[in-house]
Amino acid sequence: MMTMDTKIGTGYSTELVTAVDGLPLFCRKWDPAMDAVATVVIVHGLGEHSGRYVHVGKFFAEAGFRTIAFDLRGHGRSPGRRVFVKRYMELASDVDSIVKHFNGGPAFLFGHSFGGQLVLWTALHLRLKVEGLIVSSPWLALAFAPPRWQVFLAQKVNGLIPGLRFSTGIRPERLSRDQAHLDSLEDLDLVHKFTTIRFYLEAATAALEIRTAPVLDFPVLFAYGDADEVTSCKVAEEYFMRLRAPSKTFKIYAGLLHELHNETERGHVLADYVQWMKSIIQTGSLGREEAPNRN
Repeated sequence: MMTMDTKIGTGYSTELVTAVDGLPLFCRKWDPAMDAVATVVIVHGLGEHSGRYVHVGKFFAEAGFRTIAFDLRGHGRSPGRRVFVKRYMELASDVDSIVKHFNGGPAFLFGHSFGGQLVLWTALHLRLKVEGLIVSSPWLALAFAPPRWQVFLAQKVNGLIPGLRFSTGIRPERLSRDQAHLDSLEDLDLVHKFTTIRFYLEAATAALEIRTAPVLDFPVLFAYGDADEVTSCKVAEEYFMRLRAPSKTFKIYAGLLHELHNETERGHVLADYVQWMKSIIQTGSLGREEAPNRN
């Protein structure tokens, strides 16, 4: 680990945390003014990075949470082949390394989109020391799945050219209705609008594995916008209804798109996350909520 610098204007410091295979993972860290209520580790989505969560880290820190947002390998300021992994476990190990490095006191994982999928998969496979999981718009299925012939072709090419890139086709207007806010985020030049064949197939396999094993050892909060055109809210609801967990909550926000934390109502959404985490800390778990809660 090496402390790099402190961004006075944005109130965060940066560090490099060593992954299990020696790769240095870039982290942004926000410390609250008083003793931290808990720690939150943010796991970003496919092709993005921790710089798109600076306002989220600031919000959580002002609510009393020490917050860490890091760049997965092959993303943002972390090294590695861009948007590529040999095995999905490499990414889960990155999450585990960050959680272990910043251990001490209660902790939560917050993952968005692919990051939400990664949080759920990691919770299934590794022994995490966290109090709960927040997954926003998790990739359990895409809203518009690619045609079967395309997937078949990708599976054939995977063994020969696993690093072959293709566009995700996701436009900013499908992420948030607040374009000015999206334009204000840090390190815009580090966002990748493509994925690789290996990365996509590993993620698709992980999504299927999560759906076929609906059990978690942690309280979990799902959050979705009902206007999401990137990941499927319907599939996530179906999974949620089958899910066995100490407690589970599903919030649906009317009219909001894929990136709830970047939407015009982001203050309300983030406040809901904070309230949920504080409730988990105070009670150990919330009562089971079988029906999705529509806001």
